[in-house]
Amino acid sequence: MELHVAITSNHPLYFIGWGVVLFMIFVPIFIGNNTSILSRKNLEKSWAILLVVSYFAMTLLSIFRGESSWATSLLCHMCGLSRILAIGYLFTRKRWMGEMVTFMGIAGGLQSFITPEFTHGLHPLYVFDYYFNHASIIAIGFYIIFVHKEQLQRGAWIRTFGRIQLLALLALIINLITGGNYMYLMEPPIVDNPLIVHSDAFPYLHVLFFQVFAALHFFLLQVVLSRIKVKKRYAH
Repeated sequence: MELHVAITSNHPLYFIGWGVVLFMIFVPIFIGNNTSILSRKNLEKSWAILLVVSYFAMTLLSIFRGESSWATSLLCHMCGLSRILAIGYLFTRKRWMGEMVTFMGIAGGLQSFITPEFTHGLHPLYVFDYYFNHASIIAIGFYIIFVHKEQLQRGAWIRTFGRIQLLALLALIINLITGGNYMYLMEPPIVDNPLIVHSDAFPYLHVLFFQVFAALHFFLLQVVLSRIKVKKRYAH
C-alpha cells in the first residue's frame, strides 16, 4: 500500500501546519520565561513525554491498520532522529544534543513544512504526530536560546554536520537490511522542492545535493543564531 502523501500550499492542512509551528515556538518560550525553574523542568519533561507518547500512539495505530513495516516506521529519517535528540535534550540538557537538534530540527523541520510529505497517510493521528514532532524540533532550538539562554558555540555547525554523516551511515545500513528509504538515501522524496536535485543518469545525485544544502543551512543558522544575544538569569 502506498501511503506517502505530499500536500501543496493550496491544501487546508498546509496553513494549519504553519499555525502549529508558530504556536510551538512562542507558547513554550512564553511559559518557560514566566514560570519557576521547577515548573520549567516539568514543562520540558512533559514535552518530551508527549513526543514519546505521540510516536508510540502513531506506531500502534499503523500496526493495527496493517500499515507498519520495518522499512517505513523506524525513527531513522532526519526528523525522526531529531525527535530522539529532542527527547534526550529535554530530559538531560546535554549540550551536544541541543546543538544537533537545533541544526537538524530547524533545517529539516522547516523543509518539512514548506513541502510536507506524510509518510503514513493522512489519518488524523498521523497528521497530529507529523505536525507536533516537526514543530517541536523546530521550536526546541529557539527554546534553548531564549529560555535556557544558551548560545551556539563556535564550530557547532560543522560538528553537527560531521555527526550527521555517522547517522547517514547508520540509516544506509538499515535501508540495506529493511529495504527502506530512511533519510531518503535510496530515492528522493516525492515532494516538489527545488532543493531536491535528481538525475536518471546518476540516481544518487539528490544525496550529494542534500549534503551541500545541509552544510549551507547549518552554516547560515550558525551565523544568524549566533547573533542573538542572551543574558543568563540563573546558574545551571
